[in-house]
Amino acid sequence: MNDIPDFAEAVDLFRDFLTKSGHSGEVFWVFRDDVWRLSPTYVWVKYPPPAKNASLAKKVFSEGRERGLVEISGIATAAQKVAATIWFPKYDNEQTQGWEGMKMTIYDPLPDAKLVGRLRWQLLRFDPGFQRYQRMEFFIGTKDWAAS
Repeated sequence: MNDIPDFAEAVDLFRDFLTKSGHSGEVFWVFRDDVWRLSPTYVWVKYPPPAKNASLAKKVFSEGRERGLVEISGIATAAQKVAATIWFPKYDNEQTQGWEGMKMTIYDPLPDAKLVGRLRWQLLRFDPGFQRYQRMEFFIGTKDWAAS
């Protein structure tokens, strides 16, 4: 039996989890394409996030819920909100062991992200460090991953 709540209830639970952990309960959804984690404490985030991120987050959550495995993670703070992402093992090479149900996590430490506007973000995408990060990060899905 699947005890994972629907998306709206899960988001409410995650917001409560954030506030009980001393963080803002306001979230915005990001994917790997919107994040550049340069170190555990130094993160750049595309802001404001694309409008389609909210619907993609809901889609990813629904797919993970169907499989009985889904994780909601707070990865950074920005603009008095928490940048959050949703992930689940979608493909065979993403399998996990010992995990079932819904998991909520907050990166520790939860870094204050540098906000980067859309125009500058377009330029950053050509940076070799950004491209390397995009290839090496596995637990934050891309928008293409989410949409597939």
